[in-house]
Amino acid sequence: METTITTGTPVFTSDRRQAGHVSYVVVDPRSFKVTDFVVSTGSFLGRDIVVSTDQVERETEEGIYLKLDRDGLNACPDYVDVNYQTPPDTWLPSPGLTYPAGSMLWPAGIEYPEATSVTVNTPAGTVGLYPGMDVVSSDGHTVGSIDALITHPQSEDVTGFVVKHGFIFTHDTTIPIDQVAAVENNQVKLKLTRDAAEQEFKSGD
Repeated sequence: METTITTGTPVFTSDRRQAGHVSYVVVDPRSFKVTDFVVSTGSFLGRDIVVSTDQVERETEEGIYLKLDRDGLNACPDYVDVNYQTPPDTWLPSPGLTYPAGSMLWPAGIEYPEATSVTVNTPAGTVGLYPGMDVVSSDGHTVGSIDALITHPQSEDVTGFVVKHGFIFTHDTTIPIDQVAAVENNQVKLKLTRDAAEQEFKSGD
């Protein structure tokens, strides 16, 4: 089952109590692997803490379920922003990551590889999709931008993407990858016209 984790996604302890929500996703820019989540615990513990992905039992549409109970969560280290940095504007996340680019961090002091040394597993002649990329209709209208990518849990192939409400959509809209005509000039071009896209996705997902 495909899941999309974004900032604000609920986080639950092993006893199924909601512990807070995801504030940031920490990635290793050299491997494009998610290593940690920053969890804002609010009134639960009153802290922002760093939880390793090793402590995640499963991810569902309801949220992230941890292997940790309240005491285990309380033992996790505090999030200290000086220990992390936001990716530079020139860095593009792997198309296999289903997280908005604005929610990503990585450990401070890590150098990321130049674009020429990055290998992304995409077919020859294609380019990767990434959050923030503009989405345009076949008749040239901007319909929005990619907010999150949706991947298959086994193959990690991108099967669709989420476009935030606004422009022509009144709700967050999932567009399947088979509706993409081309990816070029840092834009996703749909097979549908603006009116057809609005009609196709008007009822929500």
